[in-house]
Amino acid sequence: MILNRRDLAAGIVFVIIGMAFTGNAWLTLRLGEANSMGPGYFPVLLGLVLIGFGGAIAFSAIGKSGEAFGAVPWRGVTLITAAIVFFALTVRGLGMAPALGIATFVASMASGRLSPRGALLLAIGLTTFCIVVFLYALRLPYPVIGVWLRF
Repeated sequence: MILNRRDLAAGIVFVIIGMAFTGNAWLTLRLGEANSMGPGYFPVLLGLVLIGFGGAIAFSAIGKSGEAFGAVPWRGVTLITAAIVFFALTVRGLGMAPALGIATFVASMASGRLSPRGALLLAIGLTTFCIVVFLYALRLPYPVIGVWLRF
């Protein structure tokens, strides 16, 4: 049987992540109904969509030949994981602006294609956009500058 192992692996990863999010939301949050959505309704819906996409990608791998996996880009894996963990651990203490700015800068340096100046401009632009959308438009309860930076 011919399989594209890269597509199969990507599909399986999507399915596992979708199942984890769906299961967590299903078990820990109130779902509600379509006309009265609870906090778990949308995460369950997105998790199911991710499972569907993952299944479609894995199914499309059947009958296609593909390239070998190749080397793992450890710099990218490390920097993107570090950016996500940093943001999750510091968003409440540092606030949205510094946590997101630093996390964006670190993640944008993962590929090595962006200069530090370009990464800084990207971090400033994305941070500004996210503050406007999430803090002012959607009114999420995160401070722009957190308690760790207030004197």
